[in-house]
Amino acid sequence: FLAIGQWDFKRLLAYHSISQIGYVILGIGIGTPLGILGGLFHLFNHSVFKSLLFLNSGAVEYATSTRDLKKMGGLVRKMPLTATTSFFASMSIAGIPPFNGFWSKLLIIIAAVEAGRPGYAFWAVLASILTLASFTKVMKYGFFGKLKDKLAYVREVPVFMCLSMAVLALICLIGGMLLHPDVGGIFMNKVMTVLLEGRQYAIGVLGTT
Repeated sequence: FLAIGQWDFKRLLAYHSISQIGYVILGIGIGTPLGILGGLFHLFNHSVFKSLLFLNSGAVEYATSTRDLKKMGGLVRKMPLTATTSFFASMSIAGIPPFNGFWSKLLIIIAAVEAGRPGYAFWAVLASILTLASFTKVMKYGFFGKLKDKLAYVREVPVFMCLSMAVLALICLIGGMLLHPDVGGIFMNKVMTVLLEGRQYAIGVLGTT
């Protein structure tokens, strides 16, 4: 709710970091293999789409010298790549298919229902809807609408900044492939095994029984 009312681009992203880590804790806290898989996968996805969003906000601030969404508008005409990658990251964090955030959130929600925790699943869905509303605001006021006269000078950021955003946007788009056993299954399964076998993990880390 605080993120929805926030107009500072980077501060809005900081609030969403709290909610997205909540998904990770929820998935792992459910304690089932599917829940742990969803939590770990969302941890990876969050590192990707949130890094991209901070790069997007940095690019916008670099080009416009402001982080206030109220002072932006129409930037898609001047910064098409930044706007496109921002859209990819916004849809991913909101859990819209086919972006990577959708798959990890879906796993967590299904795991909550299977574990007999429909209330947790409801709150997870509600948080995703609120996230979508928040980033719809970002896209509307930051990149769409009428270009303000004082932003007529704005240009796309340098090529290496664009390259970083493009790579992360591509991962947001195809990141769901990590769920395939031949791609990320081997790694995910090993991590899940470690977390599921809590006693063995404690012995290995703490050296105690």
